[in-house]
Amino acid sequence: MKTRATASPTAGPVDVRATYLRFPRWSQPLWTWLTGRASPGQRPLVRHTWASYLAVTLGVFGGGLLLSAAAMSTRFAYWYLAVVAGVVATLAAARTMILVIAHQCIHRRFSGRPRLDRAIGELVTLLTVYYDAGTFRAEHFDAHHRAAVFATSADPPVRSLIALGFRPTTARRRLWRRAAVVVVSPQFYLTGCARRFWCNLTTGTWRRAAFLMWAGAWLSLPLWLSHGPEVVLVAFVIPLLPLAELSALLDRLGEHAWLTPRQPGYADRYYHVPATWARFCGAPVPAPGLTWASSLLAWLTWTVATLCYHLPCRLLVVVGDLPNHDFHHRHPGTWEWTVAAYARQRDIDRADPEAPAYSEVWGLGRAIDRMFASLEKAEPLENAGPLENVGALEPTGRWGALARLAR
Repeated sequence: MKTRATASPTAGPVDVRATYLRFPRWSQPLWTWLTGRASPGQRPLVRHTWASYLAVTLGVFGGGLLLSAAAMSTRFAYWYLAVVAGVVATLAAARTMILVIAHQCIHRRFSGRPRLDRAIGELVTLLTVYYDAGTFRAEHFDAHHRAAVFATSADPPVRSLIALGFRPTTARRRLWRRAAVVVVSPQFYLTGCARRFWCNLTTGTWRRAAFLMWAGAWLSLPLWLSHGPEVVLVAFVIPLLPLAELSALLDRLGEHAWLTPRQPGYADRYYHVPATWARFCGAPVPAPGLTWASSLLAWLTWTVATLCYHLPCRLLVVVGDLPNHDFHHRHPGTWEWTVAAYARQRDIDRADPEAPAYSEVWGLGRAIDRMFASLEKAEPLENAGPLENVGALEPTGRWGALARLAR
């Protein structure tokens, strides 16, 4: 089969990225970042090293925390706008720290030095109040990337989604309603946050001590900082806990076609292809030749969708190299994770006759809808094999105890 980029079934035959070529050539790197998709033959304008990527991300993270904390404390002119900007920067950097930096660390492809990668992974997961790097590696690298586990109900992401009520054979419309219920459910946020706190408090002496120092520094703010309680809540708790949990849920819902059965005709290295796609953020740029009224309406619609939908999704959910997650599964050991959009497009341009086609979905909502459509057609759990039992989906041990307390 010839390698090629294929459009989402919901996007039709339009090459969405090609429509962005209407903009000047100098702006194309911006559109590549926003959409997550490079143009054929395009080369990166900037190529980060691991150190520069880490420095920039930590800088945005620290800057977001400081900006929102300072705005909440001093209440200067238009402080509420600064709070929003700070929270967005904090959340965007925090998710990048987990989904890119920690992710590459557990794959041992961040700096290339195993001990340093482990230390960086522990640092960024600590700062974001996430699970420790060892737990992250066990769930992602040791489970999710195993062919026998990938996208089955033994896969940790699938287990968590089914525990939240996203079950196979459920009608797509009901799955969307279930998503709306989960998004506003206090239990969802309390359980997720409780698990993260518990992990940090029970994973080794050094991890526990470092976490207590980090959390204690923030919890001490009400003792000496003006509007301290509000600062802790708005600058630290909200972006790193409930908003991060929401971002993780939206990412997971559109990441793969979970519970997709194995399909014949794919080589062993491409077992993941039927359940994997690229998720790009954007919509076709209005075509030339429209009447002035139609053009005005089309550009207004496109601009609002870009600024109010695709840009927030890119900043807060589909961060870093996540748009090209299908490329990561094809090349999990790649060192080109800082320029994944360009590397994926180069892979397409090479047209390897032995590789199956790439596929893509434009818009986070369409990616989620595509997952729901596949879940609706999936086999019931009782027919899916010995690993697929509901009891195994319930958290056990220390996670189960704390989850039950949060209910």
